[in-house]
Amino acid sequence: APSGPNMRFRPVAFLLVLGTTLLAAATAASAHGFTLEWGHFTAADRHDARVLKRSGAMQKLVKLVNHRYKLPREIPVAFSDELEIGPAYLPDAGLTNGQKLSFIHFPGTFLVDEVSGLRGELKGVRSPTPLQTMVYANEFVVAHEIGHALVDQLKLPITGREEDAVDGFATYLLTKDSQFGPRSAFSAALLFDAISKDRDLQEGDFADEHSLPKQRVYQFLCWIYGSDTKRYASLVGKDGLTAERAQRCPDEWQQLTSSWSRLLAPYRVS
Repeated sequence: APSGPNMRFRPVAFLLVLGTTLLAAATAASAHGFTLEWGHFTAADRHDARVLKRSGAMQKLVKLVNHRYKLPREIPVAFSDELEIGPAYLPDAGLTNGQKLSFIHFPGTFLVDEVSGLRGELKGVRSPTPLQTMVYANEFVVAHEIGHALVDQLKLPITGREEDAVDGFATYLLTKDSQFGPRSAFSAALLFDAISKDRDLQEGDFADEHSLPKQRVYQFLCWIYGSDTKRYASLVGKDGLTAERAQRCPDEWQQLTSSWSRLLAPYRVS
């Protein structure tokens, strides 16, 4: 995620779209945890944003995290078209009024692009629909950005690439939860498979802080399979995990869950 960007907002539009609670979050010492904010969207993005909002998935995700972990401050999770950046966690973003604010932002264009890519992945499939899968994929993507916020706000030690680590956090958080389960990581795998087909690799892709989209696909599948090898045995074989990689997935899942449990243990809500 970007580090300390100096953002330029239209002040009036910013207040209208993201809400006065975002500015209050910058100074309210008594406010803690993640809050959900829905702003204004262009006509082209409004339908998909409405589907995501009405699903209730984002509300459930924020509630899950707040019931589990204690944060030192409030972190808004905002969906709007007032800001083009995102999906991203923006730490200490500079506002036009001189204040600073840490928040997560998702533009509506991202949701529309997701649905477009998922249509190709789900061609010939009646259920789930691309819109439903977009909702499931965003459970994972929002959890990923929440992972960045937790690393930053709680000063969690991370070795290796933070992007890989918070992919692991999202999978750890959701895969065994009864409200979400593996659908979130699996839908994210479909999304990144679509992304991998939509572009030719350039030199900058290898220099990027993220793993390549196709690598992320197989990592998500490995964690899902490792969480229950009998239930998800169909993920191994043609168009899925190789038998060689699958052998290591239970250990990878165990390492993932034990590491995140230990890192976050001091911040669990008692």
